[in-house]
Amino acid sequence: MKVKLGCQPLTWKSGFETAAQEIAAIGYSGTEAPVGGYLDRLDELKKLLADNNLQCSSTYCGGAFENAEELPKITERIVKIAAALPELGCDRLILAAGGRGTHPLDENGDIRADILQRFADGANECARQCFEKYGVKSVLHNHAWTLIESPREVDAFMEMTDPNFVLAGFDTAQLAYGGYEPADAFAKWKSRIGYVHIKDNHPLLPTAMPVKEKNAIRDSHKDATPKFHVFAGLGQGAMGDAGLDAVLEVLRAIDYQGWIVGELDSTDKTPREGNQENFDWLQAHLQANELIK
Repeated sequence: MKVKLGCQPLTWKSGFETAAQEIAAIGYSGTEAPVGGYLDRLDELKKLLADNNLQCSSTYCGGAFENAEELPKITERIVKIAAALPELGCDRLILAAGGRGTHPLDENGDIRADILQRFADGANECARQCFEKYGVKSVLHNHAWTLIESPREVDAFMEMTDPNFVLAGFDTAQLAYGGYEPADAFAKWKSRIGYVHIKDNHPLLPTAMPVKEKNAIRDSHKDATPKFHVFAGLGQGAMGDAGLDAVLEVLRAIDYQGWIVGELDSTDKTPREGNQENFDWLQAHLQANELIK
């Protein structure tokens, strides 16, 4: 296994410039740059990354691909972003679903199969264009509270999409929130792992707990002081070292080559402190010969 360590800049609310500076100072090799916001000033983004000696690991794109009326606009927007990625030395684009909303559910409480099929078809076509036009492969970012939340929804999406265009960009904590044991998901889809988000869940939100119960706990703490953080620093939550190490072992077994990106949605610490802790955890749990810049 040979991996580069990246950092998702979501924790920083003060702008991407500050995030890039602090991510670089921590020691990460790359970051998920907000490419869509820089399409009309790509040279500015290139300079910002170069000045901080950071690579663009990927960029995040969400879309309601199941919506036939909106699909052409969604696809056009994302393909434009894909066109910019090779200029940044990047060949991965993250695709995520929109909210679950009022979509009808099946008898298991999952998004109905026909809706998942529409979503998968739309995402697959968008991914096909990104790859065939610009050599950029798309990766699924599964996410709680979206169409691709539960184990059955994750598996259905992977089964419904073309492995030539769509890879897995699984998020460990989002898998666990949806009830999918992360190491099991990585093992099942090992031939399609193309990108990795690594994070932990709050200690009160174990994988085996039903999503409805997790949501109830989250909602009951919405006004809590200090703030209740659904996601925790690496090794500090319900997955802990054992659950996260199990994912790393799957990646070793398949000789994964690519990015592992730490993500911390929110924290009581400063963004730099919280993401420094994640970086230190990764340094401690990966072998020196597995890390590349």
